[in-house]
Amino acid sequence: MKTSLSIKALQYGFILSFIFCLLACTKDVSKQEEKEKPLADPIPQFAVSSAKFQSTAKFLKREISYTKTAPFLKNIRLFTYDNSGRCTEVQLGSIDSASSNPVFTLKQKISFNYNGTSLLPASLSSVRTALPNLTTIFYYQYNSQGRKIMDSVRVKNQAGTPADRVIHYVYGTDKVSVTPMLTGFPMENNSLDTLSLLAGGNIEKLVSRVIRSAGDQFISYTFTYDESVNPYNRMNIANSLYFESASLGLGYNVPQETHYMGVTSNNMTSWTSGTYTVNFRYVYAQDRYPLKKEMFLPGETTPSQTTLFEY
Repeated sequence: MKTSLSIKALQYGFILSFIFCLLACTKDVSKQEEKEKPLADPIPQFAVSSAKFQSTAKFLKREISYTKTAPFLKNIRLFTYDNSGRCTEVQLGSIDSASSNPVFTLKQKISFNYNGTSLLPASLSSVRTALPNLTTIFYYQYNSQGRKIMDSVRVKNQAGTPADRVIHYVYGTDKVSVTPMLTGFPMENNSLDTLSLLAGGNIEKLVSRVIRSAGDQFISYTFTYDESVNPYNRMNIANSLYFESASLGLGYNVPQETHYMGVTSNNMTSWTSGTYTVNFRYVYAQDRYPLKKEMFLPGETTPSQTTLFEY
């Protein structure tokens, strides 16, 4: 009887040991899988994601904007794509609809250049019709996550000698620091920007430290958003839309709107600096892409600028 009980105890102990071993092995496998599983990018809005790009059903083809003070003068942006869906060119110009024969007048052409099949543009070339023989080229560098970490350009300064302007982008878990390094240019009136990020892929706050010889000036902006689709964010040039030179113009959707907004997941509904607030109102398609955008300055009931989007 005792022998039978001992055998049963041994069998029971063996089964328990086997179960514990199986659980331990399963736990080790789970831990290994966790280690091998790639970490999600905490700030994906600053990177070009292949999955996001390929799932984009609509491409922004044309953007038309006009102000209430000049409603007949339409500012136009035309977007061109290659067979892979990469944006290759943006034409900036205008149409005077009050003219008896309205025609598109090209003012600037921006071309994106790629290495092989990469979705990320290696450089941007800008030519203005007023200076057709002068091409300004911006070169980009990215990290392994597809975030732009540097862009640079060489131009001539006021003395007519070559000068370099390099912008560095440093990423934290919820912040991005943007720092210019200039050679041949003074730092006067250039800004060092710090972007505070929201978890949903939008920019919560921008603090600009403007370099002044009489003492640096700090300017801050806070932003609010809708829950709809930002058409720029779904383009493969999203993180190339914020340029170090505001004169390129493309990064600014409307006057006074910060040029970093191209990377946000959603559309800005307001920005505030101090006690000054500008509001935006949208008309959306059924798929939540904006068809129309209106900008309202403080105290105004009619939009100071209207933008139409075509896909």
